[in-house]
Amino acid sequence: MSPMNSLASLAAILSLGTAAAQDIEVRQLGSLDPLEVGVATNGLGENLWAGSTVQTALNALEGLPASSAEYRSPARANLVALALLSGGTPPQGGRGNNSLASLRADRLLAASGAEAVYSLLERTPGLDRAPDLARLHAEAAFALAANEAACRTTNGLVIGRDQPYWLRARAFCHALAGEAAAAELSADLARVEEADANFDGLLYAITIGRWTVDEASADTGLDWALAAVSPTEGRPVVDLSDAPGWLVDVAEASSALPDLTAEPALALEGLSMQEGAARAQTLEQLIYQDYDRLVAAQALGLAFIEADRNNDFMRAARRYGRQVATLPVTFETMDHAGRFALAALSVGDIATATRWREALENGPPARTPVYDPTKPDDLIGAIPQPDQAEWNPPSPAYMVALDLAFRIAQNQVRRSSTDALVQARLESGASGLGDVAGLAGLGISVPPDFRLALFNAEPETVSPMLAAMDAAAMAGARAETALLAAQILDDGPSGASPMEMMRITGALDRVGLRDIALSVVLERIIVELA
Repeated sequence: MSPMNSLASLAAILSLGTAAAQDIEVRQLGSLDPLEVGVATNGLGENLWAGSTVQTALNALEGLPASSAEYRSPARANLVALALLSGGTPPQGGRGNNSLASLRADRLLAASGAEAVYSLLERTPGLDRAPDLARLHAEAAFALAANEAACRTTNGLVIGRDQPYWLRARAFCHALAGEAAAAELSADLARVEEADANFDGLLYAITIGRWTVDEASADTGLDWALAAVSPTEGRPVVDLSDAPGWLVDVAEASSALPDLTAEPALALEGLSMQEGAARAQTLEQLIYQDYDRLVAAQALGLAFIEADRNNDFMRAARRYGRQVATLPVTFETMDHAGRFALAALSVGDIATATRWREALENGPPARTPVYDPTKPDDLIGAIPQPDQAEWNPPSPAYMVALDLAFRIAQNQVRRSSTDALVQARLESGASGLGDVAGLAGLGISVPPDFRLALFNAEPETVSPMLAAMDAAAMAGARAETALLAAQILDDGPSGASPMEMMRITGALDRVGLRDIALSVVLERIIVELA
């Protein structure tokens, strides 16, 4: 897996193939532990937990974002996903530990979403006696409209089946089967234990065939599943403001984006009078519409500016990066050329990134005369065009960093021609020092001045977690090393100090994760330049 692919997508990590499923079905005849189940095509191997104990594994998992949280850094999320989608022998003392298995699935839900967790747990045996694991499976399945699988887990549960969540899940499953009376009875039992008026409104819309409430929300996969099969007539807009990020992602993926109701240029002008969800929807409609890609470029540039202002450029780049390929390189779009090149890099589209990088250096194509075909041939003349100002490329320091990002994305950092870029990046100040430190941790040639820069850098507090990660790497504990590195990257690669960058990339390289270590450095540079 290249650094570019490591940053661009989880598709190269997650396998949903039938062969894997068949292999798991055979192994289920034995005593398969949940941690032995994996769905990664290029995972960490059977011995990913070698060198770890159940206590060190729990420590590595507990400090990661829970399923209710979100990742802003794709490189960090992919690092976690790679470890947790991999299956192998459990750590020492970890076989049969349901807390460890549940924590793994919960942290995976935050890192890579419902599809990954559903794929993993659909292949995991023993859910009927592991209510925490079962709930994660049911939640992912309900959210993805895999209601048959969710109800199979719901109805098969042996331990904890009388908890309110499971009573409500069974109520929904009864409703899906057309058993309205049984559904309402199960909901009544749940209400005795814990009231949930929102669930009741969603359920009764299904059992009686019409809406009796004016508002509805979904903060669980079960709620979203109810809303998805409820009567469309009179259905209120489902409020997702309290939903976890993974559920919002599912909802957006399963909901069609409405068409624009105005000309793109007029809609773009009208953005200044919109706010909140309505404005966000219009902006996205403008980005995806095919009618006027010049307007789409202006809208995407605005989206990237706002994302960068909110320290969320990488997620926006991953979301819209594929749209950059169809945007025109014109004088009007050049204000956003740098971010367009970075967004294309973030999704692995080197050709498009190169086109925008060349425009940054050389300027946009010259405007061509426009002729009016309605005039007689002998009177045809060019319609006057606005004067095109002389192009001023970005600073040499910016172009050096951008070119270094290209070298990293294409795994060309060991070429001798990269040495000059590394030297120039080192001379750019504190941010450049962190980038070069990340490369130095991978054993890439850096100038002697790098050591002087480290020596003269501002003192920093060293987290004990760095030492724990180093020790895990030296012990060959691959999964533990990856997860501890992800904990240290809690502010993303751009928030890591030079020392942290050098030791993180060095530790990842030691356990065979060089490409994903390079993706950490790549993301850092992209965010810095955005």
